[in-house]
Amino acid sequence: MSSTVRSERVRVLVPLDGSEFARQVIPYVIRVMRPDTHVLTLLKVAPVPEGYSSVAARPLTLEGWSARDGWTGGEPPVYYSQVYDSAVANLEEEVFADARRLVAAGFEVTPEVRFGDPADEIVSLIGEGDYDLVVMATHGRSGLGRVLLGSVAGAVLKRVHVPVMMVRPLPEGAAEGLGAVDRALSKATADAT
Repeated sequence: MSSTVRSERVRVLVPLDGSEFARQVIPYVIRVMRPDTHVLTLLKVAPVPEGYSSVAARPLTLEGWSARDGWTGGEPPVYYSQVYDSAVANLEEEVFADARRLVAAGFEVTPEVRFGDPADEIVSLIGEGDYDLVVMATHGRSGLGRVLLGSVAGAVLKRVHVPVMMVRPLPEGAAEGLGAVDRALSKATADAT
């Protein structure tokens, strides 16, 4: 009797919103996942940059601009593409900081930055990729708090057909216990080299 072994690694999507609360999911990922069997994508979704439009690059303001004289004002125009590129660069730096922590633990990590509604973008990326699992933090609200505030995790859970691991981290400021995981990881990494 022969059995087939899946040779590819499990693809895991880890959406982060940039908060310390959401980042607390990273120690759980390190504890539960294994670098040799899991590959991670860190996703940061942010609101569309103010003034951004997908039309061709053009100045945000036309004050001081004339077709005959070019730019006559003291400051050069700011283009929509510059606003977008700047927002992407700032968000990528946030994601790279989190990715470095997981790379240090031995994981293969792909950072991803998107703009729009967080639940819509998470669901869209899951549809585009071949993800096996989503791991995300949730505040664990219930009752009226959930109805009034909504829940990105809940919206994702209702709309995807892959397993969603929801982690309810410790309240902000109470994560000191998770520092022990990072210290042990640092020691293990140092011992391995």
